[in-house]
Amino acid sequence: MKYRIHPGRLEIIIETLDGISDLGALFERLCLSRKDRYLYLQEGRITVNRTPVRRADTVLAANDRLQFHLIPEQLDRTPAAEPCEVIYSDDLIYVVHKEPGMIIHDDSDDCLAARAAAWQQLQGLDVPVRYIHRLDRETSGLVLFSKVPLLQGWYDNALLNRKIKRTYLAISRGSMPAGQHLHFTDAIGKDRHVSGRYRVSPSGKPAATDVVCLEKKGPFRLLECTLETGRTHQIRVHLSAHGMPIVNDPLYGIPEPGFRHMGLWACRLQTGNPFNAETITVTDRIPEDFRQFKTAVQL
Repeated sequence: MKYRIHPGRLEIIIETLDGISDLGALFERLCLSRKDRYLYLQEGRITVNRTPVRRADTVLAANDRLQFHLIPEQLDRTPAAEPCEVIYSDDLIYVVHKEPGMIIHDDSDDCLAARAAAWQQLQGLDVPVRYIHRLDRETSGLVLFSKVPLLQGWYDNALLNRKIKRTYLAISRGSMPAGQHLHFTDAIGKDRHVSGRYRVSPSGKPAATDVVCLEKKGPFRLLECTLETGRTHQIRVHLSAHGMPIVNDPLYGIPEPGFRHMGLWACRLQTGNPFNAETITVTDRIPEDFRQFKTAVQL
């Protein structure tokens, strides 16, 4: 499929059917919500070759041109005084750098969502602020936002099915040799004795983390971590449980005066596109703490 975003319109050209036999199949491919399917059909907001259609079983053919006349929406929160730092932007998404210590969303006027609202306002993007995933307050790195509310379900589904891949770098203490690969599968559950803390627990939820030691520097290690599951504090819990606590982790590590922040950085993000096979890879700018490691600087 080809697509174009126009002011107030999403245009799609069905080059080949590829299993998209009717409008309902296209809705499924794009993971549109039931509410949007109903409203767009009932309000006549979809045209096929300039003809309005109101049925999901409308048959589609190769080279059909569809237009979705987007439901008008507005910015849904007060913008912060300063915009967020955007690392990547296209017609459908933007990717933001989050500083350590900043929360993604709360009621304040200076969380990341409020800064995203300020950026959208500057861009004339008058739609609700929608982040696709979160990072812990003390973790720095990349956060993905959706620009087109109609397509948010596709990105939510991609995240759920691990089609959005996030790579982290962690600075830890430990004796892991450079080049070694470990695969942790300890289940993770809430710590009943400490609020907001998690731990390895046989009764917890399944969790899987891949870890590769990229570099060693004295007692410290630079680790590349990728997630097969998305449990809360997963990397932090797994590394701590295996004797490799992340530096300056306030819950699972110990203070390290040689580093300014918690040593966990969401350095790379990879996502697909709802309409084609394109893969987008975004690499974050390098935080100061990670500049001590040659491998991180070379990303």
